Amino acid sequence: MVFGPSRPPITEDVAEVIAKDVKGSEDHTPPSETPIAFIRRKIDPTVAVDMHPRVRRVLLGILLAMLALIVVLLLR
Repeated sequence: MVFGPSRPPITEDVAEVIAKDVKGSEDHTPPSETPIAFIRRKIDPTVAVDMHPRVRRVLLGILLAMLALIVVLLLR
């Protein structure tokens, strides 16, 4: 694809296709999904969030691996 001033102008056929797409989308209703940013939830800041057990195991494994590495480096 060529961009900038060397780009050829849009032909009438392409303009007609774009116009049909725009007219075809006018009849459709907007999607029913609400973006996540606009969802309002009542979150109680005093309630702690539970960590998933798999995440807890991975973090514990990383911590143990780091401790083992430190021990190996100190005993060298």
